[in-house]
Amino acid sequence: MIQFYLLSVFYLLFSALLLLVDSYRRSLSFMLKAKSRIREKQKLLNLYFFSGIAIFLLLLFFPVSPGPQIAGDIVPAVFSLGMAFFFRILYSERNRERSDAYLAGKKARLKKLGFICLSAAFVHFLFPSFVLL
Repeated sequence: MIQFYLLSVFYLLFSALLLLVDSYRRSLSFMLKAKSRIREKQKLLNLYFFSGIAIFLLLLFFPVSPGPQIAGDIVPAVFSLGMAFFFRILYSERNRERSDAYLAGKKARLKKLGFICLSAAFVHFLFPSFVLL
């Protein structure tokens, strides 16, 4: 269904921007407020987490029209699930100093992961009829 397709693209784009906001703080300054709210409010983090799981399941069972009925779009689905668990584990850390120390040492990897997630969102958006297996 096309609604789940657009929802998955927005979710992947939002996740990629959350990953890239630390590296490109000036140009992505509009994401700072969203990142801090997700990080500090447990309800928003839970909503983000459960929506990632829901998008994963919806992409698998309701793919875009030429996709297979069971497999669906596996790459965007796996990225949605991965981003949900990644941010859930990273932002649910009670000790903020330990979480910040982890992020400081992994900025280059987070930047690469952000660009990979961004490219998956763009490929998924630009070529909706292709099944990304």
